[in-house]
Amino acid sequence: ANLSHKLNQILPESHMLSGAEQTNKLAVCLGGGSMYDKHIDNLGGDDGGGGDQRKLTALLYLQPPGSHDGQPEFPNEKVGDDPRGGYFQAYDVPEEGQMTCIAPRGDRLIMFWSDSLVHDVSPSFAPAGDADRRWALTIWFVVGETGTIRPTDVEIEQRHFGLG
Repeated sequence: ANLSHKLNQILPESHMLSGAEQTNKLAVCLGGGSMYDKHIDNLGGDDGGGGDQRKLTALLYLQPPGSHDGQPEFPNEKVGDDPRGGYFQAYDVPEEGQMTCIAPRGDRLIMFWSDSLVHDVSPSFAPAGDADRRWALTIWFVVGETGTIRPTDVEIEQRHFGLG
């Protein structure tokens, strides 16, 4: 059985994933302040995402294990802890108005709902060259036949993006 099948055993029906299809991306942040602005992976719902069916995002950091040894551990990680940056920042987590920072530690896996989590990646720097680059493999699991994409909440659009 594949991972989608295993996840479907514990997910509610409205969140069912396709067992036949996923999409992926390998991102390498070369440093120099490269970053990802605040966004939601899939703004879909009511087909506002142009048919985008991404439901669950899995992000695996590919830096060598131990790449952030000596830094604070989760949940005490903060963007200023490491000059290399590249932190994943989740907004309104654990509560509205709060932010959770997660360092790009090698072998770390982050999973979240593609159609609801507001997040960004802080500027990334590579002072030691190749060894400090941020490597991330992203896999998007798409909805199955009974799955749905949530419409983006107007209040969230207004609070984070000035839209709505």
